Amino acid sequence: MSTLTVAELLKDRRSDELISLAASASVADAVAVMAEREVGAVLVMQEDGLVAGIFSERDLLVRVVAAGRDPGATTLSLVMTRDVKFVTPGTSTEAALALMHLHRFRHLLVIDGPRVHGVVSMRDLVVQVIRSGEGRYESAVREARP
Repeated sequence: MSTLTVAELLKDRRSDELISLAASASVADAVAVMAEREVGAVLVMQEDGLVAGIFSERDLLVRVVAAGRDPGATTLSLVMTRDVKFVTPGTSTEAALALMHLHRFRHLLVIDGPRVHGVVSMRDLVVQVIRSGEGRYESAVREARP
């Protein structure tokens, strides 16, 4: 089984566009972008262009909906995840997946110095692991069917 890096995974995706919003944007704005772009998280950026945090579906559920906040009146800076974990482009997909499992999150930034290369999701990594499994996973699925 060959091990790909996170950088190779980012190149393989359908789009390399970084989806981000200002920290002052509303939760409603973020939800609209996430729904339109079919992503589970957006980067939240400071005015100086640095990453302030990430806003995910989990943040929406726990910090907005469950907390009874108004999505139109709540800014991302109030409900985003600030303690963002990241890996470098040379990190293996397996190491990135292990880090996500260990810290219990579904999105991971790929950063090299000040440059943000992208965001990978748990789904991106699982798809890559299955693709590189040389047919083992497809076989397991066939065997597991009733």
